[in-house]
Amino acid sequence: MITDPYDRAGSQLVGNRVDAWTAHKSETGVVYYYNSVTGQSTYEKPPGFEREPDKVPVQPIPISMENLHGTDWALVSTNDGKKYYYNNKTKVSSWQIPAEVKDLVKKTEERSAESLASVPGADLTEKGSEQSSLDAPAITNGGRDAASLRPTVVPGFSALDLVKRKLHDSGVPVSSTTTSEANGGKANEATPSGESGDGMGKVKDAPGAGDLSDSTSDSEDEDSGPSKEECINQFKEMLKERGVAPFSKWEKELPKIIFDPRFKAIQSHSVRRSLFEQYVKTRAEEERREKRAAHKAAVEGFRQLLDEASKDIDKHTDYHTFKRKWGNDLRFEALERKEREALLNERVLSLKRAAEQKAQEIRAAAASEFKKMLREKEVSMNSHWSKVKDSLRNDPRYRSAAHEDREVFYNEYIAELKAAQRGDDYEMKSRGEEDKLRERERELRKRKEREVLEVERVRQKIRRKEAVASYQALLVEKIRDPEASWTESKPKLERDPQKRASNPDLDPTDKEKLFRDHIKTLYERCARDFKALLVEVLSSEAASQQTEDAKTVLNSWSTAKQVLKSDIRYSKMPRDDREVIWRRYAEDILRKQKQDSPQKEEKPRDYKT
Repeated sequence: MITDPYDRAGSQLVGNRVDAWTAHKSETGVVYYYNSVTGQSTYEKPPGFEREPDKVPVQPIPISMENLHGTDWALVSTNDGKKYYYNNKTKVSSWQIPAEVKDLVKKTEERSAESLASVPGADLTEKGSEQSSLDAPAITNGGRDAASLRPTVVPGFSALDLVKRKLHDSGVPVSSTTTSEANGGKANEATPSGESGDGMGKVKDAPGAGDLSDSTSDSEDEDSGPSKEECINQFKEMLKERGVAPFSKWEKELPKIIFDPRFKAIQSHSVRRSLFEQYVKTRAEEERREKRAAHKAAVEGFRQLLDEASKDIDKHTDYHTFKRKWGNDLRFEALERKEREALLNERVLSLKRAAEQKAQEIRAAAASEFKKMLREKEVSMNSHWSKVKDSLRNDPRYRSAAHEDREVFYNEYIAELKAAQRGDDYEMKSRGEEDKLRERERELRKRKEREVLEVERVRQKIRRKEAVASYQALLVEKIRDPEASWTESKPKLERDPQKRASNPDLDPTDKEKLFRDHIKTLYERCARDFKALLVEVLSSEAASQQTEDAKTVLNSWSTAKQVLKSDIRYSKMPRDDREVIWRRYAEDILRKQKQDSPQKEEKPRDYKT
């Protein structure tokens, strides 16, 4: 028997034998070593192992599994034509025929002796020799390199066909996912359900097969193997049982799981790898959830334990006392000491607070009754406790108060009487002081209001100044024509994205006034530039030049316009004011020329005379 790889059965002495080790290759071509006695797998070469790793065959892959009814065993076929037995209950695999299967075969042989004798060419003498070969232990060759188990009881029949024939003749139902070829004696590889359906249910008839084809074809329609979802779930359960850690590597965990039949039930290497990667990624979060759920359940269990042990818990209970009585309870041991002690202290603290609150209520009630008693006895503030207490001893309210609180309550009562007496005198004095204080507060309030108003006025002034500057900047950006009107320019200014034209600190009249001031500034600037242009262009030389019509730049606007219109300052000046400013300038120049001409004529006369 080959037990689970992580079941450490067997002695250490036998496990250290060199002949117990065999070399194998995984589907990815990685060489590993397996001890058939101890079930140990490792990537490191055992001491004394001399076989060459390059010649190690690739690990066979299970391709079909046939349940043997009447037992817990199943016959598993690999891709290299070999077969072994697998126990669905104990999860144990074997290259030899198990005792339960032997007993089943023996019983079916007795029932089907006549049917086997009718098969032509049958050699029943070979049964004993083949059966003895099946009983040979798998440790001699490592189990994985063993030859295909095909006892030739009848020529042209495999071991699988023999078992199926015997079980069929005995009336036991058999489910099969593989068939045999009569001429070759090798098991055909059946396609698992869910992969492809080309070869399912097809059996080739061969000479000597007889009525065997009927029995095999009937059983092949039954899907005895687990479904694809069951294989995936079993694969994940196997990873959990083998202790595969979160974020572990495939190569590291492969020796732990490769010999498990649930590993080989997933036939595709890529599917195995993807299931493994998905498991290790989600396992960490699952473990965290499981730990949180387990911790929460443990806390709830401990709280239930505290509720059950409420009779044994009071405000004086400590951890060691509670442990001595309830330490053997499973709910007590489910938590660590710090958490147990914290939950117990929390419960004890709540009891202490409740007891303290109750004691305070009792003391307050006793104080009220004790002071009421003193008022009824008309105890004055000049009395002494040593004399008063003798007259109060027989009163039940005196005895209900604690011994250490009686004098305290008496002193509190005397203090209240004195405070009441001082209160009458103090009230008269305090009224005058309150009036003065109220007057002072009124003056301070008015002064504070004035200061607030002054600060608000200064802030408003600053905001208005900033709003004016912002609006003037907007006018400079948007309004450049001195002939622009307020009605036409207002919508243009209100479309400003910065909302400078809609500032609440500016009134509409202020905006219009600022607009007109801006237009006036633009006009004055244009007029100043136009006058400068006239000074530059209409010089004395230009004034002396006359046209054919005896026109000059000083007496003809059309002549002056031809000279001035090429300059940009001419176009900036409003059209209606150009001629007016030119005419004023020309009149001034002509007037100056007339004033200068008589002086020039007088000088030569004086010289001649």
